Amino acid sequence: MNYNYAFNKLCFQYVMHSTCHSERSEESLKRVNKDMKYNIDKELKSISIYSGSMVGRLYPLVNIGYRLNKCWSDRVVRVSKITTPGYQGVKIPTLIFEPKNILDVSEKLPCIMFFHGGGFLMSASGAHYMIAKWYAYKLNCKVIMPDYRLMPKYTYPVAIEDCYATYNWGLKNAEKLGIDKDNIFVTGDSAGGNIAASVVAMLHERILKDRNLKERGEPLPKGVLLIYPVIDKRMITESMKRFTDTPIWDSHCNKLLWEMYLKNQDPEQAKFASIAELESLDFFPDTYIEVAEFDCLHDEGIAFAQRLKKEGVATELHDIKGACHGYEAATKSSIVHSCMKHRIDWIRKIEKNKKNN
Repeated sequence: MNYNYAFNKLCFQYVMHSTCHSERSEESLKRVNKDMKYNIDKELKSISIYSGSMVGRLYPLVNIGYRLNKCWSDRVVRVSKITTPGYQGVKIPTLIFEPKNILDVSEKLPCIMFFHGGGFLMSASGAHYMIAKWYAYKLNCKVIMPDYRLMPKYTYPVAIEDCYATYNWGLKNAEKLGIDKDNIFVTGDSAGGNIAASVVAMLHERILKDRNLKERGEPLPKGVLLIYPVIDKRMITESMKRFTDTPIWDSHCNKLLWEMYLKNQDPEQAKFASIAELESLDFFPDTYIEVAEFDCLHDEGIAFAQRLKKEGVATELHDIKGACHGYEAATKSSIVHSCMKHRIDWIRKIEKNKKNN
């Protein structure tokens, strides 16, 4: 069965009957897309028809489709499914991607901890799997992607603690996994960007407080890649005020995310939720950030990059013109291929500097 075709057809039918304009025809959707007030790049038109409210209504159905779309090995990358420890000892499913062309099996490879996005509501998508495979193949590294637990059942801090626990599992089992624990990167898109930044902050604070961690010399990641990250619950930027109706994600969606994520939490105590509010960021490793031009998260990503630079952190920022939130889903687009080149070049630069020092 062609699950992708069936899922896309089902999604379209759902949109037709579930949006606030439930009588829209396919033709009228095309017309709305054509007349959008945002100059979205033509390569992203296929994803830009979906408004934030559509995505909000669709997410249970989207998760069904994502679960059906299993990730398999291909001719160049091997994919293994294992379980890793999550928050409070719960076992969570985790994928490991590794290149098949490893010449020296005794060689310790770099590792990327990949925390997928999806508003803390949605599972990893086919696009996430594709990007993880690209990293593994192009960088000759291993990629670990934990299937952390999701809202609405699991709110703060479950997702970040699941990923933190898997990160530490990777460090403890580095020898067995064949990874260089001094050459680990963390990355994530959207909510996954929040998780990546949170894991760095948690590691930093807990290493300072935990004598055993200090003695073991557990390292922070070598670098952090944040792709249109959600990192500031205050929602005070100009882009947050302006982009109330952008494709895929908008400020209304963002507000709901924070309300759901911090449900029954004292926002003042949820210190690892909103990383932009931390008093200091000078402990961050080298950081790479991408933001989308037509995204309510645009300005907070730029502000975060500027603050990192001000605090002495080597930071590379890319403002992707003509892009909306979630542009990574368009894996065949020149936009995504260009972004991947920038990311891979940046990681190689960090690795080269490591070897030279």
